[in-house]
Amino acid sequence: MRTRDISGLETWDDHSIFTERGKKLGISKIFITDRSIFLFSQGFTPLAGIRKRTHVILGYSPKNRTITFDFTNDSQHPGALKLTHRSGGSQVGSKAFFNYYLINVSDVGGHYNPKRIKLPKTGDVWSINLDSKLPEKNVEEEEGKENG
Repeated sequence: MRTRDISGLETWDDHSIFTERGKKLGISKIFITDRSIFLFSQGFTPLAGIRKRTHVILGYSPKNRTITFDFTNDSQHPGALKLTHRSGGSQVGSKAFFNYYLINVSDVGGHYNPKRIKLPKTGDVWSINLDSKLPEKNVEEEEGKENG
């Protein structure tokens, strides 16, 4: 059987080699703990390129009830918070953030689906909407599907 020459017929600039064999990628979530810590799931960490970043800049829109995350290596940026990388994902604590914006952690704690949005002054950032907290049952079902 001859190999078909497709050069020039199709574009393959998006092709990449799969190298994540043996890794559990999991689901893409951001979790707010009762201790004011943002946990970035093992599935979200590679999607957002967090392992290549050292800091995160948090933002908040009270009108939209949306928290934004801009991952960076700029430790000198005002408000940049140091990320902690763990084998199961990454995290950052910011009790001051919740206190400053008067966000009650016990009301907003839980799992969220992160979304990529474009802000007029900042550009592309990741975000979670506090009105879109996932029900615990939904989170447990999704985790079971990923692990099963």
